[in-house]
Amino acid sequence: MLERLKKENYGFMGGAFSGKTTFMDKAPAPLNLNTDGNIQFVTMQFVPIKDTMEGRQHVLAWKNFKDAINELEKTSGENGFKTIIVDLLEDTYESCRLYMYDKLGITHESDDSFRAWDKVRTEFLSTIRKLMNLDYENIVLISHEDTSKDITKKSGDKITAIKPNIAEKVANKVAGMVDIVARVVVEEDGTRTLNFKANEVVFGGGRLKNISTTQIPLDWNELCKVYDEANNFFANINEVIQYDK
Repeated sequence: MLERLKKENYGFMGGAFSGKTTFMDKAPAPLNLNTDGNIQFVTMQFVPIKDTMEGRQHVLAWKNFKDAINELEKTSGENGFKTIIVDLLEDTYESCRLYMYDKLGITHESDDSFRAWDKVRTEFLSTIRKLMNLDYENIVLISHEDTSKDITKKSGDKITAIKPNIAEKVANKVAGMVDIVARVVVEEDGTRTLNFKANEVVFGGGRLKNISTTQIPLDWNELCKVYDEANNFFANINEVIQYDK
C-alpha cells in the first residue's frame, strides 16, 4: 500500500528580498536556524548559526548548527515547534567547510584533494540528512539562487541557468532529500509566486505525484493544497489496489 505524505520536506530558492523568509513566518510553529541575521521583519523564533565564544574558546558555526540539531532531536514533541527552517543552506555548507579545514589542518580542499572534498561533502550531507529525518511536521531548506552560469543550447544560444547557490553535486544530493524544490519568483507586477517546474534552465521539481499546477501564489495555505492534492492521489491509488485484491 502506498503511504500518504505525513511529513513534508521542502527546498526553496530565490533572489535576495524575494520573500523566502517572510513566507516561512506563516508556517506552523516555525523555528529558524538563521545564518544571515535577516529576521528583523518576521515574528518566528530563531537560533543564530554563527561563530561564538564560550569563555576563551572559539566555537565554530558548524558546531553550533550540529548542536542545534541534536537539541531538536532530543526535544522533539516537547519544544512546541512544528517547522524547522535552515536559512541559508549555502551558509551552513561554508561553515561546514571551515569546520573541516580546522579538523583536517588545511586551508582549502585542494590542500588534500584526494580526501578533503569528499570529507566535507560527507560531513555536510550526513548532518543535513539527520536534520531531514527529525520528527517535525515540516523541514525547510532555504537558499539564494545562483544566476552566474550560462548554458549553451544546441542552437548555440546562451541562456542563464537558475540553480541553488551551492555546489551542484551537493544540490543534487539535497534535492533527493526533499519532496519539492521550488523557486520563489517576484513577477514584474510585484506578485510573488512559488514555482515547481524544472527544465534545462531552472533547477527544481519534486517527488510529489499528480499535482495539477507548477505555480502557486507565495502563500503557505496554497502550498498545503499541493500536498493535499498529492495525498488524494495516494488515497485513490490505494483504493484501486484494495479493489483489485
